[in-house]
Amino acid sequence: MKSVIITGANGFLGSAFVKRFFREGYKVFALVKDEEEDVSSIIGKCEIIRSELCDPTLEEKLHMARGSIFYHFAWAGVNGAEKADIFVQQNNIAMTLKCAELAKRLGCTKFLCAGTVAENAVKSLPRIKSVSGGMFYGTAKHCTHLLVEAFCKNVGLDFVWMQFSNIYGPNNKTGNLIGYTIECLRRGEPALFGPADQPYDFIYLDDLIEAAYRLGVMPTSHHFYFIGSGESRILKEYLSQIGSAMDRIDLIQTGIRPSDGIEYDSDMFDIAPLVSEVGSYVRTNFFDGITTTIASEERHDT
Repeated sequence: MKSVIITGANGFLGSAFVKRFFREGYKVFALVKDEEEDVSSIIGKCEIIRSELCDPTLEEKLHMARGSIFYHFAWAGVNGAEKADIFVQQNNIAMTLKCAELAKRLGCTKFLCAGTVAENAVKSLPRIKSVSGGMFYGTAKHCTHLLVEAFCKNVGLDFVWMQFSNIYGPNNKTGNLIGYTIECLRRGEPALFGPADQPYDFIYLDDLIEAAYRLGVMPTSHHFYFIGSGESRILKEYLSQIGSAMDRIDLIQTGIRPSDGIEYDSDMFDIAPLVSEVGSYVRTNFFDGITTTIASEERHDT
């Protein structure tokens, strides 16, 4: 039977992948951090293994998962104070390398790791005089990418670094830019931003899952792919669409906060290499996706 290992399996992304692979008939080994973690969204769809990634007995617990595809999503400090904690981020790097090492020992067919478009912030780092703690997150992901590539090429482990665009969709509680904007507008409060004149990109959860699923199950010729919508726009345009969808465009206020100094370019959001490998995967335009996301949040609140 085909099988897959998924870390962070009860999170926003991980739980969606558990459900997708379950539907495709895979035996899913879902790694969850500890006994306190809520797994209600994935019960019945996988074998749940509660374990820290540094547990020396983890290989034994996964002995039935040999030869699996291995997806690594677990990452502490995606938002909140821990995002700016350099030691939390340092531990994330170590845990990712432990997972790569484990994948090699288990004879996994491919190791796929979740990166982020925030990695590109490091390109601006040399010319910025002061940064916020959030820079640690993108920098840690960038460092992890390099170390994973070096390790996997050293030991002969097939791997893919999936650099995710900004993800949105129902039930995303990661506190990202879209979540912040929707929450402000729902409360009738202004959503405050910097200039918002940089190119930007958002991808709907279902589309990202489709692309990342194909990268795992299909042959791939490269080790890096950006997963986005393929239609980057100036951030202001995205924000205006959220305001329009909620009939509160007056609360979208750009140019209030200072620029963080990070520069973006449209080349960051190129999905052509990915599409050439896995085919077209984007099905949801931003307005439809954001409307669905807003409606889902409203139902959840009632």
